[in-house]
Amino acid sequence: MEANNIPAFQKEDFMPPEDELKARVDFNYEELLFQRDAAEYWKTVGKERNGQLESFVGRRKAMEDAVAQIVSPNDPQEVKLRKIYDRVQQIRNTSYELRKTEQEEKREKEKISENVEEVWKRGYGNGVQLTWLYLGLVRAAGFEAYGCWVSDRRQYFFIPETTQRRKLNANVVLVKLKGKDLYFDPGAEFTPFGLLTWSETGVPGLRLDKDGGTWIKTTLPASSESRMQRQAKLKLSDAGDLEGKLTVTYTGLEAMYHRLDVRHADDVERKKFLEDRVRTQVPGTVEAELTNQPDWGGSETSLVAQFDVKIAGWASNAGKRVLIPAGVFTAVEKRIFEHANRVHPIYFEYPYEKVDDVTIELPPGWQVSSVPPLQDQDKGLVGYALKVESGKDALHLTRKLKVDFMILDPKYYPALRIFFQSVRAADEEQIVLQPGSATARN
Repeated sequence: MEANNIPAFQKEDFMPPEDELKARVDFNYEELLFQRDAAEYWKTVGKERNGQLESFVGRRKAMEDAVAQIVSPNDPQEVKLRKIYDRVQQIRNTSYELRKTEQEEKREKEKISENVEEVWKRGYGNGVQLTWLYLGLVRAAGFEAYGCWVSDRRQYFFIPETTQRRKLNANVVLVKLKGKDLYFDPGAEFTPFGLLTWSETGVPGLRLDKDGGTWIKTTLPASSESRMQRQAKLKLSDAGDLEGKLTVTYTGLEAMYHRLDVRHADDVERKKFLEDRVRTQVPGTVEAELTNQPDWGGSETSLVAQFDVKIAGWASNAGKRVLIPAGVFTAVEKRIFEHANRVHPIYFEYPYEKVDDVTIELPPGWQVSSVPPLQDQDKGLVGYALKVESGKDALHLTRKLKVDFMILDPKYYPALRIFFQSVRAADEEQIVLQPGSATARN
């Protein structure tokens, strides 16, 4: 379906940048010069791009020499792929640097590499060049691998029938291994091994070869591959405040997203960025202070942030009893799919999971009168589980929410809305506490 038929949550997410809009008239005129039969058109485009690619990566001897510096002949195949990937990501990526002034560029006198051998020797390249360097290296290591041009879905959804070559605007590498198609893009900064940056997942693309190429569709990662895990150890005060330690661990595309968002920020800005994230996740007044130094530079490691947190007024009086909600980090779900009707498809940038493990220490002498029932819903594309356990002087809350799809037909919106309504209702279920010998708070 065409992009202008799919309004999303934010319209601007699907609009091309201003410079592309300015170029569109000339571009469409150019397209009229080509065959209007879609198959013939893309065969022409595929052959042209394959020729350009092979000219850039065709430095076999140089790549074999480079591979010998990276891997051992006895390494398993998966290890070789990972070592080469890690090495390429260590090379300076000019696509993610701040724009330089003309004077700075002249001083550095950096040349544009015309092939992978020059990229390797010079030790820098843009994102496209580094991904093609990976292709050259894995081929030299003995893998069956292909260059692919795919359509980045940050701006539009692509179909080949539009015969617009510019919409195949992101390059990835396809490696055949043990009967599986594996996709890689080390030129996309902070992208973990085995994943593509979110906008390249689940999209069509052209796998290049001398005959004009073959249409492929990149994989969409499972929700478990992009996770936000929150582990909290908190104390409930007599005044009803929660206070303690919180560790948030981002993995997969969740970690990549955050690293990209603040890649040019200083420590102060990054600290505020993470603290603000915590504040938006709790439905209440939250104080959050980052206490560690997260790893902002890696792509394979999780992004781990540790906080001192205080949530004011978390408990409420109910006569001689005290009530607290079963869910703590639930603010986002309170605001999702509130409208009764929807005419457009439901779109998430990528599948994800949220997993919470919260321990709440109760004031001395307090007891648990009742806890909400166990929740366990698995609808395939979405799932939710909540368990509240009471122990000696403490509560243990575990919660999991998954969204395992990218785009969904609007006819499924009523069922999806009901699901999230049930999530909100379960999150708001009350845990009933009985203060000790003292009366309930005034």
